[in-house]
Amino acid sequence: MKRLIAYFRNSTVRKKLIITYLVVTIVPILALGIYAYQSSKEYLKKQLMIGMTHTVSQTALNVDQKMEKAGDFISFMVFNPIVKKVAGSELPDFLSYTKELNDNIEPTIWYYININRELKDVLFYSDYTGKQIGNFIYPSDNVRHASWYEESRKANKTQWFYEPEQQLLFATHNIQKSDNITFAGVLYVKIDYDKMFEKLDQVYEGDYGILITDSKGQTVYAGERASTLSNLEIQTITGKAEGQFRMQGQEYMMTRSSLPSSGWTFTYFMPTASMIVDTKDILKATASVVLLCMVVLLFMIWLFSRTLVRPIHALKKKISIVENGDFDVPIVSTAKDEIGELTQSFAAMVKKVQDSIQDAVQARMLEKEAELSALQAQISPHFLYNTLSIMNWKAIQIDAMDISKVANSLSKFYRTSLNKGQQLTHIQDEITNIRAYLDIQLIMHDHEFDVVYDIEAGVYEFDTVNFILQPIVENAVIHGLDEKEDGRGVLHIEVREEADSIHFIVADNGKGMEAARQVDLLASDNGGYGLRNVQERIQLHYGSEFGIRIESEAGVGTKVHVVIPKV
Repeated sequence: MKRLIAYFRNSTVRKKLIITYLVVTIVPILALGIYAYQSSKEYLKKQLMIGMTHTVSQTALNVDQKMEKAGDFISFMVFNPIVKKVAGSELPDFLSYTKELNDNIEPTIWYYININRELKDVLFYSDYTGKQIGNFIYPSDNVRHASWYEESRKANKTQWFYEPEQQLLFATHNIQKSDNITFAGVLYVKIDYDKMFEKLDQVYEGDYGILITDSKGQTVYAGERASTLSNLEIQTITGKAEGQFRMQGQEYMMTRSSLPSSGWTFTYFMPTASMIVDTKDILKATASVVLLCMVVLLFMIWLFSRTLVRPIHALKKKISIVENGDFDVPIVSTAKDEIGELTQSFAAMVKKVQDSIQDAVQARMLEKEAELSALQAQISPHFLYNTLSIMNWKAIQIDAMDISKVANSLSKFYRTSLNKGQQLTHIQDEITNIRAYLDIQLIMHDHEFDVVYDIEAGVYEFDTVNFILQPIVENAVIHGLDEKEDGRGVLHIEVREEADSIHFIVADNGKGMEAARQVDLLASDNGGYGLRNVQERIQLHYGSEFGIRIESEAGVGTKVHVVIPKV
């Protein structure tokens, strides 16, 4: 080492410059070349991963859509008023049960089974019947103590189950009596396993694996490759995060997608070695660029080393430091010649660049804060639903059923009101929204008025503009029933189907209003989310021939008509 130092010290300036430039510049260029090569490889892997993730998301979406179709059928059945009455033994005699089954329930079930290949069997288990009624109604005695029955009893949504020993896939949902509070039984829908997961292994090519697991980590579906794995290996895969992981001495890439309808997880994994990444051209291009840079660099060193002097060499060293990202290096010169002026100009430039970087960092911080605020706004509805769910179960635990009902109703109200940001919603959800709102209002008013629903069953399959009934009903309660001076208030909600349109009618026997007030309701927002807003949204979406019409007589009551087309 001492000899090398002595040799360098005793060498000419030209040799010192050559040695210095070789060490300071060639090594970073080589490092940059290697880095560029590795970065290119990683970029190609990321692109493949993005493509794989997109394909997996689409496949998972296809499976989830099948589950969502089954879930829509289940929701339609469990909220059917006839199903509630039959399951809760609310009909007067056996003849009534038979008539309702033959006229309403069984034709509907056979229709859905015929058009949905995934549905194999539909059973209604009732706690209120002691024998089988028709083809689908059974007493719950034989299944009442099954774990799935207990889980369905406590849940407020469709539950999905898989029993691997029998390869049995089924979905359930609790049924409540007509009061929407009392538990009546469970709807059990058996799903065709093969049709639900058919052709999944035909979507991809190569050495890959597919797993579908439930919320407890149990395997629901394993593709051809995944079916050869042991339980320990499957647990290893499901316990790893997305990206790269190692198993059996081999590197794998993995991506996941959720199935929202069931809460299950779709997992796709593939050995890294089978992901074909051609990097030969990248390697050649990187080597060529590095070699060209080195040739040019050697020539420049030879050219400038004969004429450079110490101030330029010192300036070059400072430039190299700044080039590597250190902007705090002091750049000063006492010389008054061109080199001194160049040094001062460079110092001013570095200061401006440093200021620009600080401004960019500050702008990025503000951007991140805005992203965080947007994320918090997105998370808030989920936090609200979770909070209401906790309130519900806490109320049930202390037998505070009024509080439980308010929490459930408020959760349904906000879920259907927000509607995932969509403008259109099913009429079923709009009715669920207004029922939840009125359940809360009835409790707030200590049931001082009555609510009568007259809704044709056929309208549930159509769509409507979201959140149109609540402002109308709120006006009816606040400005109609609350101001009624004598007698018991009655609120009547009717939905009926015409030839080409759907008619919503909200009528109250409250205070009523003058003609001028009726015009004012549709001409101004009255400081809130009023009828004018509803009118504008309906006409914006469907046209000016649809919308709201008000009939009212002072002291008699008010009737609000809403007309939309069948869509």
